[in-house]
Amino acid sequence: MTQPKTPLTTRGPFNEALQQRKMLLWRVRDFWIRATGKLPFNELRVVVYRYLFGVNIAEGARIEGGCTIWGPKRVTIGPGTVVNRDVILDGRFPLTIGSFVSISVRSVILTLEHDLGDPEFRAVGAPVQIGDRVFIGTGSIVLPGVTIGDGAVVAAGAVVTKDVEPFTIVGGVPARPIGVRPRNMACSFEPPTDRYKAGSGRHRPS
Repeated sequence: MTQPKTPLTTRGPFNEALQQRKMLLWRVRDFWIRATGKLPFNELRVVVYRYLFGVNIAEGARIEGGCTIWGPKRVTIGPGTVVNRDVILDGRFPLTIGSFVSISVRSVILTLEHDLGDPEFRAVGAPVQIGDRVFIGTGSIVLPGVTIGDGAVVAAGAVVTKDVEPFTIVGGVPARPIGVRPRNMACSFEPPTDRYKAGSGRHRPS
């Protein structure tokens, strides 16, 4: 069941000077996270994301260049997962990504959005969970509160507003079921050295 969204709360009474300082710190951190995405090697990027910004990245996961991570301490990425170029991961509410997931280029996974029905247009959010061996196609958007089950596929350009059942293929705006996927998925992603050898039985991340 899609998780209900809750308002983004602040601790204590509103203090404009304090909020300005927090915003300044957020912008500085955001600058350095974006700069990390421009580092030339995956191993270097992962070390910086993990130990400087607190992203929970399992061994064997890859984050390609140009990615942006908001709220890095609430982002968890499982082993063997590939986050491709120019992806946005939003950890302002918890974001959990399973094992051997492929997230294609320019996809956006959000945990926070504005409440269009609120006269004050306040921000609301909810955790997002992505199961094992999920494939998220190019330019897809996953909205707050969504759970994507193991082995599911999100087609390119889809906007996911509701939960996706395991091994279900969804597409469109908003995303709806359009097919099913085999339940005996065993794909994994090798390091780039020889992952494209003929007959290796491995899949190239998109």
